[in-house]
Amino acid sequence: MSESKIHSALVTAYGASGVMPNDRTAYEGKSFTPPTGQSWARLTGLPTGRAPAAQGKDAAQEWTGILQIDLYHQKNTGHAPILTDADALLAFFASGKRLDYQGQGVLIRRAERSQIRQEDVWQSVSVSIYCTAWSFPA
Repeated sequence: MSESKIHSALVTAYGASGVMPNDRTAYEGKSFTPPTGQSWARLTGLPTGRAPAAQGKDAAQEWTGILQIDLYHQKNTGHAPILTDADALLAFFASGKRLDYQGQGVLIRRAERSQIRQEDVWQSVSVSIYCTAWSFPA
């Protein structure tokens, strides 16, 4: 099991969703300045656990985690534009969808959104994608 491949599978899938362009997305470990007057997104990988998926020395290992995608739109632009982006992510990361990155599979268990939050300049909503991955002994 590779943390890097799991994360890459999720980030690659986010890019394929087409919800936000690459230049308006803040990725972990990279500098980013939010664009003035344009919507943008921030990705955060949140591993939640790693455990044997069965008993015995040959048991698969199960990884669980969340990809959190925070969407930001200018304040006072209403709910429709930000929820349209959230809907697109929820549809793309549908329950049961399988991702593959260089042989590492990731299963989307579910996706859900938060309430719309008002901040100083932005309004935001978080889309949380709950997922599972497995590795098997050689």
